[in-house]
Amino acid sequence: MEAWTICKSVHKDIPPSQWELSIYQQNCFQRHDIPPFATDATTAPGTALFQHWIRDDSYQNETSPSSSAPSWDPWNDFPNENIMKLYPDISDDDAARDYYTLWYTTTVVAPNNNYDRRGHLTLHGVNYQPIVYFDGEMLRPYTIYSEDNDANENHDSGGMFLRRHYDLGLSKLQQSVSSSALEILVLPPPFVGRPCKEACTTIDCQGGDHNIAKSGAIMQCTAGWDWISPTPDRNTGIWDEVEIEWTLGDVKLHDVWVKTSNIVVESDGDYDETSKTTLPLGDDVTVSALIDLAVTATYHGPSKDPIDGSYSYWITPYSSHLPPSPEQLESSALASGTIYNVTIDQCDADFHLGKIRLPKAKLWWPHTHGSQPLYLLQVVFRSSDNTYESRVNTSFGVRTVSSEIGAASKSFTLKINGHPIFLAGGNWITSDQFLRFSNSRQRYFNELMLMANAGFNSIRIWGGGITETRQFYEVADEVGMLIYQEFWMTGDNNGRFAGEYDWPTDHVSYILNVRDVIRKLRNHPSLAFFGGGNELYPIDLSPPRDIDEQIRRYIRTYDGSRPYVSSSVTEVGDSFDPLDNLAPKDGPYGILKEEDFFDRNPGFTSPLLSVDELAHNVSIYDIKNKRAPGRNIGFQAEIGSVSHPELESLKRFLSSDALKSFPGCGVTSCFQVDQAWNYLKWLPFTEGVSGVDRICQLQYPPINNLIIDTRMDSIEDYSWAAQFVQYDQYNALVQGYSHRVFEWHSAFYIWKTSSPSPTLRGSLYDWYLATNGGYWGTRAGLSGPVRLNFNRLDWTLQVVNTLPTAFVGTNIRWTAYTLNGTRVAGDVIPVQAQLIAKLPWIQIEQEFMPELQNILLYRIEVGYKDERDSTIHSTRNDYYLTDPSIGSHSQSRYALLGAYRKVMQRVRLEVTCTAEADSMDIACKVDHLQKETIAIMARFTLVLDPSMPDESDNRILPSFYSQNYITLLPGESSNVSINATKEQKETWTCLPDGYVGVGTRKRGGFFLMVSVDGYNVAQQTVLISCIDLLATT
Repeated sequence: MEAWTICKSVHKDIPPSQWELSIYQQNCFQRHDIPPFATDATTAPGTALFQHWIRDDSYQNETSPSSSAPSWDPWNDFPNENIMKLYPDISDDDAARDYYTLWYTTTVVAPNNNYDRRGHLTLHGVNYQPIVYFDGEMLRPYTIYSEDNDANENHDSGGMFLRRHYDLGLSKLQQSVSSSALEILVLPPPFVGRPCKEACTTIDCQGGDHNIAKSGAIMQCTAGWDWISPTPDRNTGIWDEVEIEWTLGDVKLHDVWVKTSNIVVESDGDYDETSKTTLPLGDDVTVSALIDLAVTATYHGPSKDPIDGSYSYWITPYSSHLPPSPEQLESSALASGTIYNVTIDQCDADFHLGKIRLPKAKLWWPHTHGSQPLYLLQVVFRSSDNTYESRVNTSFGVRTVSSEIGAASKSFTLKINGHPIFLAGGNWITSDQFLRFSNSRQRYFNELMLMANAGFNSIRIWGGGITETRQFYEVADEVGMLIYQEFWMTGDNNGRFAGEYDWPTDHVSYILNVRDVIRKLRNHPSLAFFGGGNELYPIDLSPPRDIDEQIRRYIRTYDGSRPYVSSSVTEVGDSFDPLDNLAPKDGPYGILKEEDFFDRNPGFTSPLLSVDELAHNVSIYDIKNKRAPGRNIGFQAEIGSVSHPELESLKRFLSSDALKSFPGCGVTSCFQVDQAWNYLKWLPFTEGVSGVDRICQLQYPPINNLIIDTRMDSIEDYSWAAQFVQYDQYNALVQGYSHRVFEWHSAFYIWKTSSPSPTLRGSLYDWYLATNGGYWGTRAGLSGPVRLNFNRLDWTLQVVNTLPTAFVGTNIRWTAYTLNGTRVAGDVIPVQAQLIAKLPWIQIEQEFMPELQNILLYRIEVGYKDERDSTIHSTRNDYYLTDPSIGSHSQSRYALLGAYRKVMQRVRLEVTCTAEADSMDIACKVDHLQKETIAIMARFTLVLDPSMPDESDNRILPSFYSQNYITLLPGESSNVSINATKEQKETWTCLPDGYVGVGTRKRGGFFLMVSVDGYNVAQQTVLISCIDLLATT
């Protein structure tokens, strides 16, 4: 396809190619740009709002001098509040609706041998309904479902997640026409809802006025939520791939299906024919898998005569690069075969290729448990006379998926290859609010690697958001992330809290979207289970019974293996059914005391009380069955806390004036906060019960009584305090939910981990992919499948094993230090049981400022050996602790830390960094040679030379660090490895003076460097020396 031309919908019933020239010139513009994240010709052109951004940006750059050109890049930047105010909301009036109703036009060029080829168009994602013209003629989509041939359903349904297939035919191309016009009018959703206009309001704004739920298969959050501003066009447009395939003849293959039905373990070249429900861990395990193969074929010829031919298939190891050529298939195939005497006609769409044995296969595991080997299946249909040929392929992994109700947790427990998997996950909306990265494998890879590196093994794709794209799921397969995919309903808009239970209004369109999603995603091993929606209740009304029953039917028919639950959260009580729903409650979403995360139901009572019971003052002691599934949260679908990006990102989000207006101490209401902070959905750092402002606990001089006009001294102090609080908060959160694995909890999902827009609420990394203190606190808390937990509630130490294999413990070492680095106590404890020992508080008087509450650094380390090898693994956590007998409610609790930042001289670390010339992998060694104090939260950041003339953000994002926000004792050394994306590293080079640079210039601001700073660490920037390994060996 050629570049896209975008036209306003001045005519909706006549395609632009038939408009008068003057009208066309006034209302159409051609896009000459190529998105930097485009990977192939099928990349989506984008939403309607995005088209207006591109047009406005192109127009201004062409007609205005560079000094007055727009200051933002529609491809790579996020629009600020002032830019967003320039564009109407689609709900404003009919003119606004027309503004976002656009024609997408392009030119389709036929292949050189066009006389034998037939064109097939697939629109993988259009919001909400496309009207397609090809060479001036309107096309209707065709079905790929054999059941529809009898039902005669209306296949031209609306919905954001429904693939549409169109036959482009042969007739025009056979007349030696080299190109043809493809023109697509995209109609917006029928119901878009009205968003709340004010960022700070007391009105329920989850989905605006809630009417957007009437449209069904759509992103409800585009009408606005408490964590995101409204999306003006509701993401109307072509947001996913536009694919054109040319087949030889009139047969087109679709949706090949690989279903594993039997897996046996091979041993010494043979295998036990008995299928194992529990398969062994280990990357060296080889299995033989019995798999069912099926494929869908559609026939598009003018004749009603059936087509005779054969199917051939090959299974080879998968590569994320180009699939093997036909010549390579035979030599690399692990299994292959041909089925002869096949007949295809216009009414027979599905064909079962049979069951085949795949030998010498490796099992797919989530990355916390093993590796992710993948395989490629290619299927080819050839007619008997060789006039027709069509190909289809899919990647897949060999693994089983099932679920059970945990014996102790009494909650939904996911099993992979027969083993219970403790799910440590994050909630996901999408990568970008405006869906600009929907086809970017690199963006998805970057985000999922950030998630995996933090220790997460699962992602919940929330029901108010999206069904993710092919590229997302391919990356999840490769990274080893388990996906919990919900369909598009929420209790906020589908009857429970607002809206109506029978929404959406068009049930048929909704379930057709569901059916297509199930078929599209079913081969991905990363897809673990489906959910009917978010917080739907009561279960006899939500989801609507006909929709829920059809979802179950389609999963049985077109998937056949994955679990399904109707709702993430229903209601507290003895009637709760964990077979059909995940939890009786979720949340809370604000900051908690760290010790609270080690309670049975963090932030709530134990046992839980229903809304009605709370209203009638029922006591927890009145509950008879306190261990009933509906009285505790075993599967936590949403648990949220505070969020604050690094200051460099905040400067990109907010103006200098807004930065100076950071919130004061004790502020809890958005009405007390600057509007710019509210636009980013500010969430207070104030603990709800005690009213303690956690940021201002680090204030020095200390604050004893909260006064709203009292503030930290600077935005720098505020930001570093926020990083410290987040680190501590999320570290306690993930350890609290992990300390009784499968006894109390089978899963937890943080709300949220990703950031589809710049936000001050719910993210561990921001839209620019820069991590924050909460990310590194999470990573420290999830530091391996076998890890050490420190229970903040009772100060006990515990070794947690999330693997189904045993480990051999060595010992636990704990040491307590003053903030100046003096060792005051410690011990070595043999690892004999999961519950190890109780940690003591060391009561000493600190000399620096004895009037302030004392703080000690507790360093806790554990070593262990896996039973499968002799490798000794170790993990370490650092905790800044205060006297537990005083409690955590003192407003001046961490004032001593504030004094170390404000009064003491900043620590200057000795840092050297090198990079291998061939790989450009960066290794930094850091030494703390000073004796006065601990280095607190030392941060490493990969940057361009900061001497560059402008003041733009010079960080290299994303970057991946082996550790960060680290603590260093006086005299201590440590190592930090840094990596970046392949695309970034391809621009790096070794300059003649021996340092790493970007591009080819020797000097002038293009050095690649590492910036080091921290809570009390002096900022410095160091060059990266090149090491030529060939020259040194």
